[in-house]
Amino acid sequence: MKYQFDDTRMQYVAVPTRVIDGLLGIATGAQLKVLLFLIRFDKMAHETEQIASFCNLDPQEVDRAVAFWLQERILVNEQGRLRLVTGVKTVQSRELPRVQPTVILEETSKDFQAMIGEIQRLTGKTMGALMLSLFYNMAENLHFSPEMIVQLAAYCNSIGKFSYRYMETVATDWYDDGIDTFEKTEEKIRQLEQGRTLERRLARAFGIQTSFSKSQREMIGAWREMGIGEELILEAYNRCMDHKNRMSFAYMNKILEDWHQKGYRKVSEIQDERAVRPGRKEHEGLSELEKMMIGKMQSGGKQ
Repeated sequence: MKYQFDDTRMQYVAVPTRVIDGLLGIATGAQLKVLLFLIRFDKMAHETEQIASFCNLDPQEVDRAVAFWLQERILVNEQGRLRLVTGVKTVQSRELPRVQPTVILEETSKDFQAMIGEIQRLTGKTMGALMLSLFYNMAENLHFSPEMIVQLAAYCNSIGKFSYRYMETVATDWYDDGIDTFEKTEEKIRQLEQGRTLERRLARAFGIQTSFSKSQREMIGAWREMGIGEELILEAYNRCMDHKNRMSFAYMNKILEDWHQKGYRKVSEIQDERAVRPGRKEHEGLSELEKMMIGKMQSGGKQ
């Protein structure tokens, strides 16, 4: 049977070409139904159950379909609102393709060449073939603006990591995290710099001469995300040293998670909670972990 489609240019919706070119063969019927529904009824809020009823699907299928399109970077969630990702090409692997300098010179604009000049000026380095290929890929495959690329390069240079592999990893990670504007780039760099400042201050306080391990940095990052500041971290460190006579990130993490659940943000709040009032039991107000450690110390047990 032969099929021919004539576009009447009446009422229609636009579907990203990447859905057809790269995902039509792997997307399920349910996933396509949900995507078409969202595109057709854009700018309208819908409950999962409403979409499921319209598309003749189970609510769980709707949620899984939305998750699929988010993962494939067809949709992006911005403050609870879904929208199509436009102008972004798929990154097929964590390693960006290598592009020959002749191709770059032929296909790039004066703005791109001016961007390379600005990066060379900021870093004091001449860009070789590998670096030109990297920045070309950031612009073409990741759809980073020249301002974003300059910001990324300047940041990596400022921390002594102006290398192809490191910047490639940073760029693809930012792409995966949905960082696609200059403002988001600035905010990401601000957060990274705050994290590095906190790590340096903690390293001095802990008497650490080398850098933190990857798992330790991840734990510090998790504390920052919970809103735990330097004051509480140092208090947890002091209690860790009092009880164990050595630094233990696992022990400190248990203390900080306990304080986070109780809503503590300052050391004074912990001290107020622990203050012994008339008629109050000696260990009332302490966390279960602290009571356990005190009990072990009093009984002479090993920790």
